[in-house]
Amino acid sequence: MANFQIKTVPAIIGAGVGAVAFVLLNALLPSIWILLLVYAAVMLLGYIVGAVTVGNSGGEFFRGLLIGTNSAVNWAVAAIVFPKIFGSPLGAILAIVVGIYPLLSTIGAISRSGVYQGFLGYLNWLLPMSWPIVAFGFAFFILSLLGGFIGLAGVAFFKLEKVVFHWQTGTLFLKGGWIANANPIDTAFNMGNFAYVDTKFDEMALDHESGHTLNLASFGSLFHLIGTVDENLLRHENALSECLAESHVSGSARPVLSMWNV
Repeated sequence: MANFQIKTVPAIIGAGVGAVAFVLLNALLPSIWILLLVYAAVMLLGYIVGAVTVGNSGGEFFRGLLIGTNSAVNWAVAAIVFPKIFGSPLGAILAIVVGIYPLLSTIGAISRSGVYQGFLGYLNWLLPMSWPIVAFGFAFFILSLLGGFIGLAGVAFFKLEKVVFHWQTGTLFLKGGWIANANPIDTAFNMGNFAYVDTKFDEMALDHESGHTLNLASFGSLFHLIGTVDENLLRHENALSECLAESHVSGSARPVLSMWNV
């Protein structure tokens, strides 16, 4: 199985290109919505090119480009939203934090730090580009809990069997429940800071699914969705998002791009 090593220098260059380009675009474009459309196009094309060039310097440039782009847009959106929520200057300071902190994950010595990963996972709650997936994850959590009352009445499909909090990344795991059990391939899936494990799956997949929590913080919701399509319909365990998440699993024999190895 392929074990691709990350290359920090081309990743930093790519991150710099992505971040600077989108900071400039934010200043030049007349609307944040246009910026988000450009962001979506870059993330899609960057994912495709990064996936087919994974493991070489070109692939690492695009890994960095995706992180830099996502970080800059986190800042651009937060700079609008946060002052309205937290006031000024705290909102402006927090916007800079959510722009810079995920950007540091381009550096292997930092991205592989358990301390860094801990803060990164929890930061999803403040990262605008993570909000769509985290919101769906939270909604699924509430729906699972509500369905759990039916499970208490004896309907196995709705029964919640186990709840585990992965404090290292701030990811809450639910095993069982109708959301998890509706997964047609009977495994586990991640929705930001929430993960859902089918009753028929014989493990909790804590390390792998929490790897997706880290992916979300660095790459954003659109990357998460593109990766879902790539994993389920195209490249399966060789999907770029899967190789990254799997690097959070110690000693894995599956394909990995070693961004999160601790």
